[in-house]
Amino acid sequence: MIEEERVRTGRLARMGSIFFLLLAVVACSNTATPSPTVVTSSAVPPTPSATPTPSPTASPRPTATPSPRPMAPATIESGPAMTVPRWGQVAVRLNDGRVLIMGGTVPFVGKCAMACIELPTASVEAYDPRTGKFSPNGSLAVPLTDGEALLLNDGRVLVAGDPGGYGGALNTIEIYDSAKGSSVVVKPTAGMQELPTNTAVVLLADGRVLIAGGSYDSGITSSNVTLIFDPTSGGFSNGPLMARPRQGATATLLDDGRVLIVAGDDGYNGDAQDLAELIDPSHPLSQSTWPVSPGSSTSTLLSDGRVLVAGGGTEVSEVFDPRTERFTVVGPMITSRTGSAAIKIQDGRVLLLGGVDSNRAAIGTVEAFDPDSGTFQVISTAFPKITDFSATLLDDGEILIAGGWNEDGNRVTAASWLLKP
Repeated sequence: MIEEERVRTGRLARMGSIFFLLLAVVACSNTATPSPTVVTSSAVPPTPSATPTPSPTASPRPTATPSPRPMAPATIESGPAMTVPRWGQVAVRLNDGRVLIMGGTVPFVGKCAMACIELPTASVEAYDPRTGKFSPNGSLAVPLTDGEALLLNDGRVLVAGDPGGYGGALNTIEIYDSAKGSSVVVKPTAGMQELPTNTAVVLLADGRVLIAGGSYDSGITSSNVTLIFDPTSGGFSNGPLMARPRQGATATLLDDGRVLIVAGDDGYNGDAQDLAELIDPSHPLSQSTWPVSPGSSTSTLLSDGRVLVAGGGTEVSEVFDPRTERFTVVGPMITSRTGSAAIKIQDGRVLLLGGVDSNRAAIGTVEAFDPDSGTFQVISTAFPKITDFSATLLDDGEILIAGGWNEDGNRVTAASWLLKP
């Protein structure tokens, strides 16, 4: 094609000016026709217009399974022996860092003609973290077991429990002074019936004590009555009525001053209560109720104001949020357990120590609940095989575990252990 164009151009040049003039005349005498657009081809064929392709529908990302914050295994070391073997005791940490071990049941001492029944004790001893030793610290006014102890705002300790054994089921409350090593029994107000047994007690925001539920007839039936005790005056007043009668419940003071009541049973039948309720000490009646896993044995206030409810003999555990007034299922726990101790440690996690399984066998593990993820993880498999022990958080973050019933040796123990998370 290029060669043909050259030949054609030469012929036109030789024809001279006549043809040029003729072409000029023709060009001037006709309407100009636009030249066609020249398309220059290239070695690469033109890219055809792309057909729009619909964007693929994004697959939903799988939700990550929550996992607890990494936590190193806990260490458990043997501690010093108590002055007396005991189980079912109460323990409370004092403002100076010492831990009082109070009451409980001790082995029978002496000779007995037939069956030797272990009886509650009134003895008190103190563990001092500075010396690492237990030492006697006076006595309660009445032998008590399976009770509760509260550190009052003035540094004294309120102790409530059951005389047990042959002592009947009459509940007693006393105020213990650790400096004097002695206590004073609290007398019911004139005209008031005897104090109930198997109650839940909690220190209120104003320093008074709420005593919730219990039994007035040796555990046969349960009560929905609550009492408010004023340590300053030593007097009682009526608190709000609960929605359900219950004994052996847990009571947890919330940040807003209300109290969450969970679990317990109806008495003789032993039917676990599957309803939680909120009570306001200034209101005459329980305000709200919610279904909850029956038999839950621990309620622990979390750092953010929520409450962990766990340890009811199943893997199910729940968290109550007082801001929304809703329970949310968390976990599950690694091992279903009852009768465990629940301790909130310094980083906000909650440790569940020991307890028994569905066969009533002691559990030798410790689980940690992480409030951030709502999950549990085992941090120790070396927990001693004991039941009815006491567990107390020390100022340095360690946990003192003391006494209990040693199933391996079928005996009451005076041993103690120090668990370091």
